[in-house]
Amino acid sequence: MAYEASLKAKWDTQNAFDSVRRETTAQIVKNLLLSTNFSVEKIASLAIVPVDFVLKVKAELKVK
Repeated sequence: MAYEASLKAKWDTQNAFDSVRRETTAQIVKNLLLSTNFSVEKIASLAIVPVDFVLKVKAELKVK
């Protein structure tokens, strides 16, 4: 049981870090989209994310 609790704590911590990383990356992409005229491909390269991620963030900006 202690082992399972330890694994759950590890997974919870990893999920929290992953969530913060995604939010931070999305914010970086938003800033680049709003403050530059860079292409989607250039932004994806700079942020080290797939082009699809940049397109998703760009679509969310248009909705808001």
